[in-house]
Amino acid sequence: MQPSLNNQAAEPLIEIIEDLAPLHLHAAAWATCSGKNWYFGHGSNDGGFSRFWKMDLDGDGAFNAIWEHVRPRCEAMAGIPLRVIRQYANGHTYGLGGEPHLDDNRPGTFTLLYYPNPEWKDVWNGETVFYDQAGELALSVRLRPNRAIFFDSRILHAGRSPSRAFTGLRVSVAYKLEAAGAPPRPRIEAAQIHAVKTGDPARTAEPLGVEEIARDGAKRVYRARVAEAEVLREVERRLADLAKSVRLPGFRPGKIPGAVLEARYGPQARVAALKQLSGRVAARALPAGSVASACDLLAGADSGDMEIALAATHLPDLPDIDYTQFDIQRIAVADGDPSPEAAALLRDGLKSQVLDRLDAAYSFPLFPGLIEREFAAIWKLAESEGGIPSTVEERKDFESEFRKIAERRLRLGVLVTELARRYGIQAASGAQLEDRVIDHLIAQASMVERPPAPEKLRETTAG
Repeated sequence: MQPSLNNQAAEPLIEIIEDLAPLHLHAAAWATCSGKNWYFGHGSNDGGFSRFWKMDLDGDGAFNAIWEHVRPRCEAMAGIPLRVIRQYANGHTYGLGGEPHLDDNRPGTFTLLYYPNPEWKDVWNGETVFYDQAGELALSVRLRPNRAIFFDSRILHAGRSPSRAFTGLRVSVAYKLEAAGAPPRPRIEAAQIHAVKTGDPARTAEPLGVEEIARDGAKRVYRARVAEAEVLREVERRLADLAKSVRLPGFRPGKIPGAVLEARYGPQARVAALKQLSGRVAARALPAGSVASACDLLAGADSGDMEIALAATHLPDLPDIDYTQFDIQRIAVADGDPSPEAAALLRDGLKSQVLDRLDAAYSFPLFPGLIEREFAAIWKLAESEGGIPSTVEERKDFESEFRKIAERRLRLGVLVTELARRYGIQAASGAQLEDRVIDHLIAQASMVERPPAPEKLRETTAG
């Protein structure tokens, strides 16, 4: 299939390939992806907010064989001989999806995206989505075992995270491809990253300059500037979208002159454009390991270049804590071993205490937009389960409580990731990583045993 994505050169190439690999290679691919070579911290964009799991697969026998198996078909679709630049696996868990990005901006580059998961249910979500030049969703491809997508690397796309119902790792294997006769791609040094253009002004915001202007422990502040021309492009895009739906007396739908739209909606469109661009710049300007906490507009509210101040917490600079000072209470079971259910409850009790201590020990602000996104996911889940009250007052109480939960969940999530990095802890999924970090902290904590309440004895013993 080749859906039309507006304004791409010619017809953009996207092909879905079912049953890509022979069954024995599909099984071998999943065996590799079930191994221990995952590491955390990969992202769709340099400096982006989203981070997830990665496994390098260059030279892997199973995945080399899969490429050789499908190479003739890919070369026939591309119309040129192809070679692999890189091959690796991305691993996503609930809440850890990718950001919209381009794999390459050069003509003659392609991506083969392969799904090695042996099972996938529709309720687990995790689609790969493709966007048109206006940033609108043009195509959504469901994950299917042994399915692949072959597409032009210049098409904007993103891998969405699986739903809460899925507790494992959503794996996609990316083969980055280029014309076999193309010259080697020059290496991009870190200092050059901000000068690299993706060719999609509607989806990027390359800052003219980023500088650190303040530092206090883990707190950092950066100043970033975006050219007025880019701000105006975003304003024009928003006005163009508005022209399709707005109704004004005396004008037919879609026929409102640009000058009229700008006079009436220009200031409103600029405010929205500045907000949108600020978020994009924050995603690109902050160094890896940073979590945004605030964004203030310094210049450009009405005209000129946009200049913003970005506040962030740099997680590697958070101080170490003496975890032996954590007093953890463990319920002693005197008679018999606890049943599996009771053992799980006891374990949850220890875990909850450690997370409470971490939450109290590390208090740092988070960007409101991140909290709102997490809040929306929690609210949506509660609605689906019929857990939202109908009265206005009760809903307000729920909203307040859910926002607190969202902020705590985000903070603990980034803390667990940072602690895993510090202690060299790895795992195949986010849930396993959290459990291993918690186990590491429990082993260091000061453990105090206490007898259970009499009415709980029966719950914590077998039989």
